[in-house]
Amino acid sequence: MIEQTTCDSRQYRFAYPLQAASDVPGDFSISFPADGWLSAIFIPGDTEALWKPPEYPPRIYTLTHDTIMVYSHRTADDAPLEVSLHDLMAISTEKTLLFGVIEFHAKYSSQAFRYNTLHQKHLNRFLCALRSVWLPPHGMWLPAISLSQATEGMTFRCWYALQAELDVDEELFGICCRTSIRPEKKGWFHRIPQALSAVLLAATNHRLIAISTGTGETDDLYGIVVRYAPTDNLKAAEINSSANGFELSLELKNGHDWKFLFEDNQRTSASCFLNLLGLLKPTMREVAADSLPPEELI
Repeated sequence: MIEQTTCDSRQYRFAYPLQAASDVPGDFSISFPADGWLSAIFIPGDTEALWKPPEYPPRIYTLTHDTIMVYSHRTADDAPLEVSLHDLMAISTEKTLLFGVIEFHAKYSSQAFRYNTLHQKHLNRFLCALRSVWLPPHGMWLPAISLSQATEGMTFRCWYALQAELDVDEELFGICCRTSIRPEKKGWFHRIPQALSAVLLAATNHRLIAISTGTGETDDLYGIVVRYAPTDNLKAAEINSSANGFELSLELKNGHDWKFLFEDNQRTSASCFLNLLGLLKPTMREVAADSLPPEELI
């Protein structure tokens, strides 16, 4: 008599796409959509705690025409994430040398999932499929720009990250960038030993993208954070003056703010970028600081 073995996907080390229900590991309990899915992937976990890294379970990501769902292994005791694409406000990805984090921001909640960057290509394909149904194109009448190489004020890391992020049918309309700010130039900060991360903001015919080097408030050699949201999910933008520069704040409809510090000589570039956002989304207005000259107001 052949002894039956029980599936334990916690021992799996390879990510793979799911083509049918039979591809789902047997230790996952999933409610399959009646009409199937557009895309689905299995991402292995890390439960061995070598050198005490953050542990995380295996997960399955599924996408239908109107919903994204993430299921964790049953031993994680996590409730499945289920978000309607209508309620999905933004997505952020944080990548370091060994680990990555993807976070889905809905109207009333956010949830983050850790993964090994060895499996980045599978997540990239899944996110590309997600964007194709979540981000409708708009503003096609605007002139598109091309970035064959990094322009003035743009770091090569930000340029490369933007080139890798853009989808095949995505057109770039405008950018606003800032190189990393060294300690001697950060008069409005104290006790931060490293440079403030470089920033690149981009507007396309699908979305608003924010890229910053480093995974925290300071720059580093390996980390990079990419955030994006439909332009329609942008509620307001404002420029507030600071001691040695200004802060550009983008507020989403779920109450989350993307805040970036710039130096005074970049004020014109920031105002032009907000003007572009006003063209892409006419209901959005810049709430400018009282100190800004009238010609910089939208």
